[in-house]
Amino acid sequence: MTVKQAAGRIGVSVSLIYALCQEGIIAHARHGRKGKRGVIRIEDAEVERYREACKGGAGLPPGLKHIRVS
Repeated sequence: MTVKQAAGRIGVSVSLIYALCQEGIIAHARHGRKGKRGVIRIEDAEVERYREACKGGAGLPPGLKHIRVS
C-alpha cells in the first residue's frame, strides 16, 4: 500500500508514516531509480504489526509510546 493509504488505515499523518519508515519502525520497500525519489510501499501485514504494537505501547521507541491506535 502507499504511504497515504497506510496513514489512513492507522489514522495518523503522512509525515508520521515517512518518519516511522525512516527510523525503521515500519518496514517498507522503496522503488525507483538510483538518485531519484521513487515511491515507498508498505505491506498490509506491516501496518497491522505496527497497530498491534501501539495497542500496548510495546515494541516502540520510548518517544512513541504515547501513540495509541483504537
